[in-house]
Amino acid sequence: MIPGLTDARILRALELLGNQLDPDIEETFPTLEERILAQALENVEQAERRLREIQLLVGDVALASSR
Repeated sequence: MIPGLTDARILRALELLGNQLDPDIEETFPTLEERILAQALENVEQAERRLREIQLLVGDVALASSR
């Protein structure tokens, strides 16, 4: 957590991110709000990649079992 941060919305946003920001994001974006949004977007992109991979794996299994 960031000392002295009093805005409850910012604190909640950080909680939703697991109170962690990627070091590259911290270096790239100047404000905490921008960093939070960039980290959230990065998390979504990672989740989408994992979902596509899972769909391919499960789809392969489902296709093989239906034959």
